Amino acid sequence: MREGVVPQTYWAWQEVGSTRNAKQELSKIMEAGSGEDLFITPKPTQLIKRMLQIATNNDSLVLDFFAGTGSAAHAVFNLNNEDGGHRKFILVQLPELTEQEDYPAISDITKERVRRVIQKINQEIDEKHEQEKTKTPTLFDTETSENVRVVRGSPLSHLGFRVFKLAESNFKPWNAQQPQDAAALAQQLELHIEHIREGRTSAGILFEILLKSGFPLTTPVETLTLAGKQVFSVAGGALLVCLESELTMEVIRAMAAQKPERVVCLDSGFDGNDQLMANAVQIFKTQGIPSFKTV
Repeated sequence: MREGVVPQTYWAWQEVGSTRNAKQELSKIMEAGSGEDLFITPKPTQLIKRMLQIATNNDSLVLDFFAGTGSAAHAVFNLNNEDGGHRKFILVQLPELTEQEDYPAISDITKERVRRVIQKINQEIDEKHEQEKTKTPTLFDTETSENVRVVRGSPLSHLGFRVFKLAESNFKPWNAQQPQDAAALAQQLELHIEHIREGRTSAGILFEILLKSGFPLTTPVETLTLAGKQVFSVAGGALLVCLESELTMEVIRAMAAQKPERVVCLDSGFDGNDQLMANAVQIFKTQGIPSFKTV
């Protein structure tokens, strides 16, 4: 290679795109002045799509540890849209500062691009569905209403993603290194009267419980209202999680009636009511629910 010459790949840029194409694509999806204003060297989605065509199958998991603007996710969505695949992705991006008001960190650009790509694809699916509904069928028409329902029922009609930030546990750990004396023990016990850290959200606590219970972060979660209380139904009802601070006998019975395999509640939800706790244990046991825990 001669000095000063840009390295070439085996694939021509006309086939897999270039950095200039990637900037133009980023500008268009983000409705920005120029892709370079947002990110200097975004990756062309055509290049990543070519790599995915070679290295993945329809249900692969794609991991990008240097997500940047989210080009990998964009390429996954595009390829799934073309071949009906079910590929998933995990993007990892440090919140490096950008000095931009709209997107203070690179991770903000990543998230916004993925949102806009999803919105665009979902809109295209909706438009296709509307066109098929108004289309007059003919004797030789192969696009029937059944075909349309297949499109609407595909994973592409339910696109979405979740964002997680690395943080310490929502629960205060027990400090086993404290001096083993009565005063230190009393202090530890006092600190753990409320063992959930301040400012933590129900969503953060829920997903930590999921991970510690052996469920992946992609597990479907549905929010139910049982006896006036919010209950999270995980994996089609296999696990019920109630993070309410004031539990009642009615919500205990309502959860038991769902016949889950496991139930998790906040210990503070019983507010020291030992009778309610004992009744809850018996109700779940009577209904054949093998696991009931409090955190």
